[in-house]
Amino acid sequence: MKYSSCFLLTLILTSTLPAFADEIFWQQWGVAAFHQARDENKMILLDVGMEGCTACRWMDEITYTDTEVINLVNQHFVAIVADAEAQPDIGERYSDWAWPATIFMAPDTTQVLALAGNRRPKSFVPILNELIEKKASNQLEADKLAPYAAAPAAETSALSLIRDRVRGQVDSLLNEQYGGWTRSGVSTATGARVEHLFMRAHMYSNAELLSLALKTSDAYLKAIDPVWGGVFVKTFHGNSQAPERFKTLGSVPEKRLSNQANALTIFAHAYRTTRDQVYLDGIREIDRFMRLWFRHENGTFYTSQEDDPPGLKSNMDAIDYWLLDSDEKRRVYGTPPIDHAVYTDKNAQAIMAYVQVYLATNEISYLQTARRSANTLMAERLQTDGWLLQTVVSKKASLDERMRPLVVQAKPTLAAQAWFGSALLSLYEATGDSRWLSKAIKLADAMLTTLYDNRSGGFFARPPDELTALIPQRLPLELNARAAHFFYDLWIHSKNEKYSTIPEGILRAVAIDNILSREGKIVGQTALALEKLTAAYVEFSVVGETGQSDTMALFEAGKRTYHPRKLLHFEKIGRYPHRNKAAMYICNPDRCSIPIEDPTLVVKQADNFRLPASFSP
Repeated sequence: MKYSSCFLLTLILTSTLPAFADEIFWQQWGVAAFHQARDENKMILLDVGMEGCTACRWMDEITYTDTEVINLVNQHFVAIVADAEAQPDIGERYSDWAWPATIFMAPDTTQVLALAGNRRPKSFVPILNELIEKKASNQLEADKLAPYAAAPAAETSALSLIRDRVRGQVDSLLNEQYGGWTRSGVSTATGARVEHLFMRAHMYSNAELLSLALKTSDAYLKAIDPVWGGVFVKTFHGNSQAPERFKTLGSVPEKRLSNQANALTIFAHAYRTTRDQVYLDGIREIDRFMRLWFRHENGTFYTSQEDDPPGLKSNMDAIDYWLLDSDEKRRVYGTPPIDHAVYTDKNAQAIMAYVQVYLATNEISYLQTARRSANTLMAERLQTDGWLLQTVVSKKASLDERMRPLVVQAKPTLAAQAWFGSALLSLYEATGDSRWLSKAIKLADAMLTTLYDNRSGGFFARPPDELTALIPQRLPLELNARAAHFFYDLWIHSKNEKYSTIPEGILRAVAIDNILSREGKIVGQTALALEKLTAAYVEFSVVGETGQSDTMALFEAGKRTYHPRKLLHFEKIGRYPHRNKAAMYICNPDRCSIPIEDPTLVVKQADNFRLPASFSP
């Protein structure tokens, strides 16, 4: 299933197929394909995955090219293909089944089965035949694990009780020996959960939580490729149950932008907490990889790198390739393909990560990297009413051979808006430049207009469209949690009361018992948002003439102060008493510090806004 430039935006659409063909007739996710399934009384096979995913490639190159599979699919199914990153509303909907996710539906779109991961023809053909037989005998049954939609009622429990449940859900799966949340190793996709550990460790001055956060940070260090830099998807422990070939390398050899952003963020936290050089070295290794492989000339970032180069010799697999210990040795065999698509949500995560690295190191180049990416995305993707496209087709992306078409959706998605809103506010806090805040306000208002569900108080993954009647709209937990984080910070920064009740309403709309249970340990964003709302903000307000040396010295001191709940900004004269000298006020909903005029006292005053250790979980 390879798509080059001429197939990036459209797929073959056909309703009259030959009995036998040499390829599956894939269609795009859209009302036409679902109506065809209904009109022809065919089941639906939906393939959701991402470029750079090894298991997806195996399914694409081996299973979907098998003659028997092709014939069965074309005769009995309408086959639909979707890219989980270009179409994040679809990707999030089926993320429970990882990649590739293979979803089967009845002709009326009722989900009847979902498969996680790759299946070879020998095991896939019996699954297809069983579904065909069940349909013929009217025995298809609805899948009880089908994606949830909007909850019928909002959660009414105290937020602190919901927070405690989520804490327990995450903590129960912690590996206290090695860090991370599995027995076999540490995934570099766990960024939000590690941030959650760092936040709680700081809030309660809890050494045990800090130790667990640093153990996981150390495991991230072990996932770094020593030749080109960058982190692999996963690193394994000594007692791993992973295949021997993976244990030899110690990692799953794929590289993805979101994993690099996670690593930058975690190393920034670890470095600010310990000042240990190893984490600074880790930051530089990720940045080296990003500059070498993932950076577009316009400053934005590519998406992923496959696990091996095309045409690797039959006696060498991906593990052998990545074990080669020099750039020269690897290039003899070629280089693994890069997915040159640029996605707004993934780039927003990278922007936020680079801002965190800038705040940890005070190296201006990292801030410049973040700023340039944000400016490019706004120039290319910002729509007149304030929201951003998830992707556009670039010249480089159009030359890629893809497993899935690069679909450009001319509509807002929650993933792009929630993440980019947070990125705008991170730049505002790092620079004090009100332009970033103004853009964030406009984006937030666009989200409320296009994606907000006034009934539930949460955000839909996509706006209502012609498919809504067939595929119910969804209020995704983790993306809504990111939106809650964004709106909470925006409320404090903007002082606009219209945003004040939205963050809690969002969490109550989605943090429902059965949804939390369903998501298991994948609740890192939810955990972070709940901690912030229940512990409340710590606002660092700098009052003085912007640009004056005393005002800027206080702002710089605020930037250097490590406080995960910190919201730093310049404050207009009027909210606090006018003084002849610049001052900083550190406040939460309960109290404020004395006016701080000496930048060297900022850290000491900020420490007063930690929580009593007796409240620590």
